[in-house]
Amino acid sequence: MKKLLMLGGAQSQIPAIIRAKGVGIKTVSGFLAEVGDISRFDNPKELQKLAGLALVENSSGKHKSETTISRRG
Repeated sequence: MKKLLMLGGAQSQIPAIIRAKGVGIKTVSGFLAEVGDISRFDNPKELQKLAGLALVENSSGKHKSETTISRRG
């Protein structure tokens, strides 16, 4: 954990990410190595675009279906 905290701009983001259920040090280090500084994204949709994922809801009128993850690109 100490080595992970030595990462430059990501120090403040590590504790928040690691609190998510099922996320450990290996996941966080890989995520931050791939994404870099999360604060460069204005909103979560930009991060989804980087990952090639999008949340999709198929609804019509009063009918509302489940939200699913669509893979793009």
